[in-house]
Amino acid sequence: SSIAPASASSKCLPAYCKDDTPNACYYDIPAEDLKVAVGYGDLMGSKARGILDASQNPVDVSSITKVAKDNLGLLRQPPKPTYKCALAQIYVRSQPYGGSDKSNNGHR
Repeated sequence: SSIAPASASSKCLPAYCKDDTPNACYYDIPAEDLKVAVGYGDLMGSKARGILDASQNPVDVSSITKVAKDNLGLLRQPPKPTYKCALAQIYVRSQPYGGSDKSNNGHR
């Protein structure tokens, strides 16, 4: 498996904004680290799909506000999605970049 053990450091650190890297983004992640990060995303997606398949109570997300400035780093919407989902993130408006772990577009 290409997924690193839980004790490994974050593979996405090059993409998070700091005072010396205020424009850090998805494309700053080295290719090999990005491959591992995508593996984690695939694993989370698989687990989420199992939860959705078992769920009988969808949640109304129509009042959620989008604060990210773009969708860089996210996969394209499937042409015929099985479910409609919301990507929920924490964005602290009082913190630079929305928090200590964000890329310049607001995504973690």
